[in-house]
Amino acid sequence: MYIPPAFRMDDESEMRSLMRTYDFALMLVPGAPDLAATHIPLKLADERQVLIGHVAMANPMAEAIQAGKEAVAIFSGPHAYVSPTWYEDPSKNVPTWNYVAVHAFGVLVPLEGEEAERSLSSQIADFESEWRITDIELQRRAKLESAIQCFEFEIHRLEGKAKLSQNKSIEERLRIAHALNERGEHAVAFHMVEDQEGDDE
Repeated sequence: MYIPPAFRMDDESEMRSLMRTYDFALMLVPGAPDLAATHIPLKLADERQVLIGHVAMANPMAEAIQAGKEAVAIFSGPHAYVSPTWYEDPSKNVPTWNYVAVHAFGVLVPLEGEEAERSLSSQIADFESEWRITDIELQRRAKLESAIQCFEFEIHRLEGKAKLSQNKSIEERLRIAHALNERGEHAVAFHMVEDQEGDDE
């Protein structure tokens, strides 16, 4: 990911927070057999520095998981168009896009048996307060689980980019954040203001 110095995220806890909040990721696996791209929810297990997920066994990515391939998981945070008309002098500015994103690089590790079921249960518990995978009759559950490949993704490196008009003056950034709020793009505006407060500390 191309990251100019002004937009680089250095705070790993901030990157992990974004990964937890925007946990529907795009996972790319080179050479599986060409370039496998899969949109899947990924649960961040902070205590072990891993992501937990699963794919259909028919997905080409399943083979890559079983082979322990390297991969990258892309987490896209909030994003929004920025109009030149929002600046004090529109003639000196151009249209752009503000956004936050994190790329996680690492290795896929296949899970089987009890480990696989534990990972599924862990993912489900994030969204369900009552239903559990053990509510499914055992024989049917075994059949369903045989049709998916569970995995962990060992995170070796994180790259984060927060392009939030940091190359503009404080006044211009606040003008843009206000305009974004007026347009209903509250998440991007929030990150712009939060980032500004961080710069002032």
